[in-house]
Amino acid sequence: MMAIPIWLRMPGAFVLSVLLGLAASSLVLVAVHAPVLETFRAIYDGAVGSWSALESSLVFAEPIAFTGLAAAIAFRARVWNIGGEGQMVMGAFGAGLVALNTSLPPPLMLLAVAGCGIACGAIWAFIPAALKVWLGVNEVLSSLMLNYVAILWVQSLVYGPWREPGGGWPYSAFFPDEARLPSIGSELDICIIAAPLVALALSVLLRFSRWGFEITVVGHSHEAARYAAISVTRVTIAVMLLSGALAGIAGIQQVSGTAGRLYVLTPGYGYLGILVSWLAGHDPVLVLVMSVFYGILIQGGSALQIAQIDPSLVRIMQAAIILFALAGLTLARGFRPRARLAKVDRA
Repeated sequence: MMAIPIWLRMPGAFVLSVLLGLAASSLVLVAVHAPVLETFRAIYDGAVGSWSALESSLVFAEPIAFTGLAAAIAFRARVWNIGGEGQMVMGAFGAGLVALNTSLPPPLMLLAVAGCGIACGAIWAFIPAALKVWLGVNEVLSSLMLNYVAILWVQSLVYGPWREPGGGWPYSAFFPDEARLPSIGSELDICIIAAPLVALALSVLLRFSRWGFEITVVGHSHEAARYAAISVTRVTIAVMLLSGALAGIAGIQQVSGTAGRLYVLTPGYGYLGILVSWLAGHDPVLVLVMSVFYGILIQGGSALQIAQIDPSLVRIMQAAIILFALAGLTLARGFRPRARLAKVDRA
């Protein structure tokens, strides 16, 4: 029996999984006597039914793409960076640190905002990496706990010294125009172009560079890496720094692009990036596809709430679609025809 190539299995599995997720969602809607067709029509109209709706979906996809890429590069080396949320928040802090406390000419201001945000995200990722390679501390726990430290740190700033004078909400003052990301359309910014370029660069790096080969070897076996004279410590530190930098870009996008000022970021985009990375099989290009898919789900859910559909039903529908997609894609990656398995067993 001829094996089905993975590039044919994956799209089919994804489409089938989404359809099964929608079918499961339909059963839930029927059970609570909600209008099924009207609900799905509201999702379509609200998420992709017009350019304005699609633009809103892409606004959600922008930060998820960067946190997804951040997770993917770390997971390829089997370094379990769960700290994308905190690294994103620290990226936002770095952007605010420059935007609110310096006065630079327009070209330098944006470069300084981006550079400081990226550096802060990378430094925040370096902490669990250093604890792992030099002290043997589990990076899952350390990176996860640092998420809360980052959120509380920014919260202390926007409730305290950086709070907008006379403001009724815990926000900083608006960033000056020279610290804002260039806009594209009414809601998007330059990150919608940067994300595909970064994903393509990472894909080329992983497939064709020596460093990409080292990441792959370390991800498969530390023993094999040491036998090949590859420094596991160096690769671990490097992928965590890059992962934190990418998550930091998501934070920059949130405060220098979407909001235009610093606030307490708790949208869960760092955790969604982990989910998106797993759905994409840690492939940078597929991370983009999955981030757009999830952006559509989020925007569709927002449209349902506007249509006065119970928010809990929205989350149930999102969870059903994601669970079916994750299961279907996992099965597609591990699928091997029985005839092929029998041939291997006989050998």
